[in-house]
Amino acid sequence: MKTIVSLLLVFCCYTLKAQITTAQIKNDLAGKEWKIVKYETFGVEEEPKPEQLNDKFILNKDMTFFIVENSKEYLGTWTAAAGKVSCTSKTGEWSRTYKVITLAEKTAAIEYQDQDLTRTLYRLETK
Repeated sequence: MKTIVSLLLVFCCYTLKAQITTAQIKNDLAGKEWKIVKYETFGVEEEPKPEQLNDKFILNKDMTFFIVENSKEYLGTWTAAAGKVSCTSKTGEWSRTYKVITLAEKTAAIEYQDQDLTRTLYRLETK
């Protein structure tokens, strides 16, 4: 019984440590131009298609964003909370909430789940 409790405690501590904080998003994800280099849906990772070659994800420090996805450009404002980034276009017609999965100096992974519950993982790189 003690072993099970100890393992659960270690797992809980690891899970808490692994979460991305709002401060990390604002300090490490924002202020850089991130290129989307891979897309993953249903566990299948794919290279960008021709219409996705210029896709990018930019969160500015002034809480505005510029996102290019499938060659469509989106501008608006963003907020961060609990490891997630919420983006809403200036017109309000487009919005997304991304979960930040990993975040390192030059790589990141964010996930979006659409209305049909399809999850897309975006693998990002910066210079």
